[in-house]
Amino acid sequence: MKNKTILLISDNKKTEADLSEKFLLLRNSDDIETIGFDTIQDLYKKYFADVVLLDASGRESSIEAEIRFIKENDKHVFLILISESSAPDFIAGMYDCGIDDYILPSSTAADILIKVVNAIKRAEERKIAHKNELLLNELDVISSESGFYTERCANELLTLELENLSGGLFMIVTYDELDRARFSIDALRCAVSASVRKSDTVVELKTAKFYILLPNTDNEGGIAVFRKIKENLQDAFRLKAGIEKVTSKDFRLIEQKASAALSEAMLSANDYCIYTEKDLQRQEKDWNIEIEHEKKDFKLFRQKFSKKMENVITPVFYRLQKVYEDELPDTKIEQSTDDFQCIFHLKSLKQTSRFTLVYAGLGKIVMYITHSGLDSPENREIILPLKELTEKSLSDIVCTFVEEYKTCIEV
Repeated sequence: MKNKTILLISDNKKTEADLSEKFLLLRNSDDIETIGFDTIQDLYKKYFADVVLLDASGRESSIEAEIRFIKENDKHVFLILISESSAPDFIAGMYDCGIDDYILPSSTAADILIKVVNAIKRAEERKIAHKNELLLNELDVISSESGFYTERCANELLTLELENLSGGLFMIVTYDELDRARFSIDALRCAVSASVRKSDTVVELKTAKFYILLPNTDNEGGIAVFRKIKENLQDAFRLKAGIEKVTSKDFRLIEQKASAALSEAMLSANDYCIYTEKDLQRQEKDWNIEIEHEKKDFKLFRQKFSKKMENVITPVFYRLQKVYEDELPDTKIEQSTDDFQCIFHLKSLKQTSRFTLVYAGLGKIVMYITHSGLDSPENREIILPLKELTEKSLSDIVCTFVEEYKTCIEV
């Protein structure tokens, strides 16, 4: 197989001669090969090109088949169409088929040269991007099945995205637990893929949840995306979503707000809930979930959760931190609690793991166990009634979490 920079597919000798004159300023290493349309089916048995020039002059009505064949065999090639027609409808149709650019036979040498040089540069960038994608697939950072990011490096990825984001929306989408029997992960992957933009960041979790970060999107735009996902599912099963507006660079906080909204959506008749921050008294703030048709009073359950935090969670976290600081001298252990969540965080050069306990309302708590590293155990979540949260049950769960972390840092 010959490796050529530029491959011209044409039956017109005049086109070949004209282009050869206009390519005088290309690099010596940019080899140009010409083949006819009669050999196009053997194209990828004999040649591998970075840029393909497809001469459609006189073939405009039937060139779609050749365009689709080239792009199906090599989606990374940069395809330039040479056409005598510059009609907007025709050119738009050719872009839909897969071309990357087009030139006219009458274009000046400078115009053609600029487009071809740009095509060579773009083809090189695609090669690098493809190489990086293969590496990320190998490291299980990008799923080879869906093309979405995996949860392995989700925290680091989304934290980095938020650093460069001035505003947007974060959404967690999953299936309704009542429709477990009808659920299909492949169907949900396809629906999400068909509903988001290239600029959106999607992370697929092993728990069949999708983290979707929508830059420069307001609540209405986020709801529109959710409804589009539902529409693409064609009622295969029901969806639930928790939505949070990006007002912070702290992904941990945004994630927990959206998780709480998702939990409320699961408990209500609504497909989605939007989590908002509201002032109650001067400097004091409380977290409330804005639901379309109803509001619920969580005061009683919050009081119970506060007592659990004071009598169970804080003592257990403090005691276990002291124990593991001696056992794990190379690990930084942090813990924090507030009115909304409790976190037990382990961090070393090799591994970062986080145990997050979130009050989900209505006497229920959710515990998220998240490991970030190349050889991490599976992330998971544990849902527990508030009344079953005891020192023993919490200690057992946190100790298991720490043992999982230790398997990642052992040599």
